[in-house]
Amino acid sequence: MADPISYGAALPASAHRLPELLEATAIAEELGADLVTVADHPYLPSELDAWTLVPLLLARTSRVRVATNVTALPFRTPAVIAKGAATLQHTSGGRFVLGLGAGGPYDGLPGWGAQWGTLGEAIGALDEAIPLLRRLWSGQPVTHDGAYYRLHDAVAVAGAAPDPVPPVWVGSFKPRMLAITGRHADGWLPTNAYLSLDDVPAMQRAIDDAAVAAGRSPSAVRRVFNVMGVIDESRPQRNDQLLVGSAAHWAEALADYRDRLGFETFVFWPVHGDTRRQVELFFQAVVPKL
Repeated sequence: MADPISYGAALPASAHRLPELLEATAIAEELGADLVTVADHPYLPSELDAWTLVPLLLARTSRVRVATNVTALPFRTPAVIAKGAATLQHTSGGRFVLGLGAGGPYDGLPGWGAQWGTLGEAIGALDEAIPLLRRLWSGQPVTHDGAYYRLHDAVAVAGAAPDPVPPVWVGSFKPRMLAITGRHADGWLPTNAYLSLDDVPAMQRAIDDAAVAAGRSPSAVRRVFNVMGVIDESRPQRNDQLLVGSAAHWAEALADYRDRLGFETFVFWPVHGDTRRQVELFFQAVVPKL
């Protein structure tokens, strides 16, 4: 039996909106959210650090999972990510999800200290990093001599291996990244603002094909959709790279994303209005219609 459809919220990491973030997290958990997420844009001066916010949100909740959406690999080594993720998993009772990507838009990242000079190198590093993370979570010393990373007897957990191992959800859109998602990831985490809905079926097939080629079942990759937009019946309706309209319009669109496009989890990403009120509308007026 397939896992049930689940719902989450992407919440603001802006420094001046910290009270809104904390209150929206509490509202989301109270209203039955399965997940809350924060973006990881350390190079943006307006935003707080996601890896500092995540433990704060985990400490203020008791049930909801918390995810990075998504961690930019070029700023953190796999060993550091593995140790941080294992710590969060241990201290939260298994409620951390590692959203991971190559970073982007990539052009400006090397100037901020990214490990790789080009997006192509960052993608190659991600392909190497995900299996390496899982080895580092085994609790055993890891020696690795790869194209991008070298480790010698590295142990990235304190005590026993994390249980469960943190899920790795990859934010991906283009062919190389979709192939990595199918080969290695536990979830696919795209965003509507960066794709055409018409392209999603082909993207899903690319992930499925890569999974099968790697000896995995396509069902091992959960399909998670960041849906940016606003719930507001006074605005002109949209259903493209933003979803805008009434709660009924949202419910109709998400049902289509579920039934036709194959998504299993929806992460509501409010782009206008007070996040707290938008989260309330999503879980009280949209989700019940599904």
